[in-house]
Amino acid sequence: MIKIELSGCDGSGKSTAMVYFTEQARLRGLTVVETREVGNPHIPACVKMREFVLDPANNMRGETMELIFAAMRFENDLWLQKLQESENPPDLVISDRGYFDHLAYTDHNVSEDFTRDFYENFMAEQTTLPEVVIYFSVNTDTALKRRVKRGTGMDVIEMKGVEYQEKVRGYFEAWIDSYEGAFFGSDVTFYEVDANQSIEEVQKQLREILSEIQDYL
Repeated sequence: MIKIELSGCDGSGKSTAMVYFTEQARLRGLTVVETREVGNPHIPACVKMREFVLDPANNMRGETMELIFAAMRFENDLWLQKLQESENPPDLVISDRGYFDHLAYTDHNVSEDFTRDFYENFMAEQTTLPEVVIYFSVNTDTALKRRVKRGTGMDVIEMKGVEYQEKVRGYFEAWIDSYEGAFFGSDVTFYEVDANQSIEEVQKQLREILSEIQDYL
C-alpha cells in the first residue's frame, strides 16, 4: 500500500487533479482509497473537527487551530494503520493534502519555530509520513483566478487573502527543497507538477507520475 499526498496552495488545481489521478489509477486496475488529511470523510469525528476549525465564526488563534489539525492527523494515522493491516489493503491511498501542507501553512499561521518544534519534531515522530508527495506548483495570479472562478464561500484560511497564499507558496517550496533527494521506498519521494499549464498538460504529467509509481507495486 502506497500512501500518496497531493499538496499545494489553494487554487493550484490539486483537488481537480486528484479526481483524474484516481480515475486513471483505477483504469489501470489499481485499487484506490480516496481521503483527505483535514476532515477525513471515513472518520466522522474528523469531518466535524474540520467544520469547526475552518468556521470563521469561531475565530481561534493559530496555535489552537493547529492542535485541532494535529488531532485529525492522529486519527487519520490510526485509520491508515488499520487499512494497511486489513485483509485486502488497497494499492494506493490518495489524500487531498497531508503532512507538508501542515508545515507550509503552519509556518505562517503560527510561526516557523512552532512548525519545527511541533510538526517536524513531534508529529513527524508520532505519525506516519507518506511514501509519495505530488506537489502542484502554481503562481499566485493563476491560483487567484482559479479561486475566483470556483466561486464557493471562503473558509477561515482562504479569508487571509492573496498575500497569505503567496507566503504559503514560498514555505511549500522551502520545505520540499529541504526534504528532496529521497529515493522511492526510503523516506519521501517528491514529484512536482507544473500546475500553471493547461488541463491537458497537467493530466499528462499525472499519467507519467502514475506510471512511475505503478512500477513499484
